Amino acid sequence: MLLLEHYGVTDPGKVRKNNEDSLLVGEGRDETLFAVADGIGGFEAGEVASSIAIEAFKELDPSSPLEDAIREANQRILATARGDEKLSGMGTTVVAMRFGGTREEPAAEISHVGDSRAYLLRGGDLKPVTEDHSLVAELVRSGDLTRAQASEHPQKNLITRALGAEEEVEADTIVLPVKPGDRLLLCSDGLSDMVPEPKMLDLLTAHPENTERTAHALVRAALDAGGADNITVVVVDVREEPPPAERARRGDTQELYPIVPEETGGAGRRKRGSGSVQSKSKRAPASRGKPRGKDRGLERLLKTFVRVVAVVLVLVALASPFYLWSQSRYFLGFDGGEVVIYRGLPYTPLGLNLKEEVQRTGLEESEVEGRYREVIESHRLYSSEEQAEEVVSGLEAEDPGR
Repeated sequence: MLLLEHYGVTDPGKVRKNNEDSLLVGEGRDETLFAVADGIGGFEAGEVASSIAIEAFKELDPSSPLEDAIREANQRILATARGDEKLSGMGTTVVAMRFGGTREEPAAEISHVGDSRAYLLRGGDLKPVTEDHSLVAELVRSGDLTRAQASEHPQKNLITRALGAEEEVEADTIVLPVKPGDRLLLCSDGLSDMVPEPKMLDLLTAHPENTERTAHALVRAALDAGGADNITVVVVDVREEPPPAERARRGDTQELYPIVPEETGGAGRRKRGSGSVQSKSKRAPASRGKPRGKDRGLERLLKTFVRVVAVVLVLVALASPFYLWSQSRYFLGFDGGEVVIYRGLPYTPLGLNLKEEVQRTGLEESEVEGRYREVIESHRLYSSEEQAEEVVSGLEAEDPGR
């Protein structure tokens, strides 16, 4: 019999005063269900949206698909926002994972919307299980950016999907076969933006028998890197059932069976998503031998087509209701040696300026310590001018000359 050992932790970070992240660590109707939600919205709206999402997952019946909770959360967020002007425009990302399958073939079902992520650590290798719903991720999928380039891209936080953005939301779902020794990580971008994957791997392998220590180590690493955002981490270990004495000592574990009774056909139903992780690797099969002249021409044509599709996707995103919603976003930048608050988006597709200056803060560029420059140079999006002002106040507090 397999058991789950888990631990979750969240931290507001060093810059923001409030925490818009929420998490679920086995407290719902399905004790094998875990989730991380990263809220978006002014004032406390982001906190409200992420909390609504987590409540929907808490209520999810073990026999229902994860997409049911995502759709329910989306409708609740939209309805709540319509009823309170202060909550208008709020939204949240979410990544959720639960365990089931059969005794012979245990599996994890993982669904996500936005850029909160799931990772799998197996045999010393760390692999992302989810693909961000962002404009930068689209460029990675088209081959125009590498994952390393994407991690440093100034617009990496511009997401294209979120709960609360539109009436209908599309989630990506996979079924991942699991086995004893697997360690899975769910996190908000407060971790993945601040801690590179090689460092994550080091921390996830440093304490293989202790999920609590590992989770806290990941949060500390994000804080040490600047803590520019809220940080949420859930670590789940899949283990063989230990001897009774050892199980009593560990405490916080959950039996993996029976979660989805075989007679319900649950495993087959859940595979209607994107399939297992192994199937994802088949999307780009290796070519055999060198392409001939005609094949090379076709290959160039296909690459051009992919780039055109990527541009079209960007333009579609810019024309969507989500883009209009994103126009209520704010970010920080340097101008003339001074920190400035802008409204809009920090990029210029096809030469189109999508930002306007709203406030010059009086904080000089020379007064911003080197390790906090990333907070500004990354052009991270905030959901209100007040939130951007809080970030500036946090940077001023770090300046000993003020």
